[in-house]
Amino acid sequence: MIFRAGFSVRFTHCFVFPLLLLVFLLVSAQLQAQNLAEKKELKRILFVFDASQSMWGKWEGKSKMELAKTLLIRVVDSLQQVPDTELALRLYGHQFPYPPGKCTDSKLEVPFAKNNHFRIKSVLRNLTPKGTTPIAYSLGEAAKDFAGLTDSRNMIILITDGLEECGGDPCAVSRDLQAAGIIMKPFVIGLGTGMSGELDCIGTYFDADDADHFAKALNLALKQVSKDLTTLTVELTDGNNVPRVTDIAMTFYEQPDNTNLSSFVHTLTSSGVADTLYLDHHPTYRLELHTRPSLHLDNIKLLEKQHNTLVVPVVQGKIKLSAAGSMPFGRELYGLVKRCGSDEIIHVVQAEQSEEFLAGCYDIEVLSLPRLMFEGVVLEENQVKNITVPQPGVLVMQRRHPVFGDLFVEHNGSLVWIYSLDSESVTTESLVLLPGNYRVIYRAARARKVAYTREISFTITSGKSIKVKL
Repeated sequence: MIFRAGFSVRFTHCFVFPLLLLVFLLVSAQLQAQNLAEKKELKRILFVFDASQSMWGKWEGKSKMELAKTLLIRVVDSLQQVPDTELALRLYGHQFPYPPGKCTDSKLEVPFAKNNHFRIKSVLRNLTPKGTTPIAYSLGEAAKDFAGLTDSRNMIILITDGLEECGGDPCAVSRDLQAAGIIMKPFVIGLGTGMSGELDCIGTYFDADDADHFAKALNLALKQVSKDLTTLTVELTDGNNVPRVTDIAMTFYEQPDNTNLSSFVHTLTSSGVADTLYLDHHPTYRLELHTRPSLHLDNIKLLEKQHNTLVVPVVQGKIKLSAAGSMPFGRELYGLVKRCGSDEIIHVVQAEQSEEFLAGCYDIEVLSLPRLMFEGVVLEENQVKNITVPQPGVLVMQRRHPVFGDLFVEHNGSLVWIYSLDSESVTTESLVLLPGNYRVIYRAARARKVAYTREISFTITSGKSIKVKL
């Protein structure tokens, strides 16, 4: 409230308290709104620090461990003044000497807490290199370090001077942690050169071949950690434009070179909304949804340092292939699925399994004998389209001498070739055939005249066997 000179204001006592209360409420609401606007997302940074015996290696006349500890302690000091940030420290290779070392030598020495900077610095100052390098195991254990901490942006800064020595796959572990939403893409600082090819798949990689480069790499990682991130939710909508489609694998590529950025399995949270993705901002993305057939969206432009929502219609049904009865000899039944009028095979379906496909028109070629075509199959949303194949029968061909010949099915007054007989066999040959009228045309291998050609016509019935003597 502003009072101007020469202007007197008088209140009667009955209005003073209500007016003061109103002013108090307005000011409180304004301050509360201001506090909410200024409140920043809590960041939790886990330092995963290499304390294996190789850290005795020299840098500028001092051990890597001595220099790395000094620089990291400085960083911890600087972070003490940064609000909305909590730190934790996990060490590996510090408990059991090498050789032989121990591949479970990894421990969260300082868990996340407010004002734990002095404890982290104390642990670092008393640290001595000892053991081996279980990077994959340490990253896997780091998931437990973030357990229950869902109110923050969780990040890892891995500092190592060596590669995985315990047979694990740190890249796969990192991808799993990111896909599960436990952490964001880690930052990796390699204390040495020649490790980028092995370690850059874990996360954003920085080479540090001396103490100066290590300090710069650490500062770059912290700048990346502290910046506002570009976030994205992908809403997969059904035929009613409701975003409830989920559990579909998807991959983001950077355009124009289409390099693989990262892959996720689409997830709905417990409240039924699409989970949030954290991406390193890039001008243009390409998204591939691994549906059948796959969906591609090009030239996706995200607003940097903001939350983006991408809505993609994904209308699906199911195709199920089955036989009207049991298959002889335990044979499996398969079908090739193609878009109507296309020769490109989208997928191979197996009998008695329901497979999801985008709604649309399909041609299905069943790999029976003879092959069976279902053309123009129209699949609608939430529909299960059953493709039923007649139960086959069995043809048993008996012979005492080799023959040359072919098997044909009679179709619309013509003979359609389906099979060539084994010209070297003198034993029984059995074929699983769909019901229908057939003809075998053959000649004994030792006969040298066309006149010795023979024909046998027969009919295959579902679930029955028929013997033909050649």
